[in-house]
Amino acid sequence: ILNDAGLLARMDRYGGLTVEDVRVGEQEDDTVHLLIARARAPLPTGTELPNGRMDVLVATVITEAEMRWSMQNGREALLERLIAGGVGQFSRRDRASVVE
Repeated sequence: ILNDAGLLARMDRYGGLTVEDVRVGEQEDDTVHLLIARARAPLPTGTELPNGRMDVLVATVITEAEMRWSMQNGREALLERLIAGGVGQFSRRDRASVVE
């Protein structure tokens, strides 16, 4: 995934990635939208391993409004809004949007 899809390069270029309609349950309509970004404190951000650096990536559930907002304003700006709004990189499917 890292090399073939260029995941880390895309993360660095766009300040994170969004993924729309990821199926999470048995029902076809049980989906979530995700923001994938490098972990920020207070989460562990990574560590040095014998063969190089390991960075932690976090997939955070975001709302439909946040997904659309990030397409106009950027993924990094959305992460900043999530942090400022007290959500951070913790997922809760039933929360209010930080951009509305």
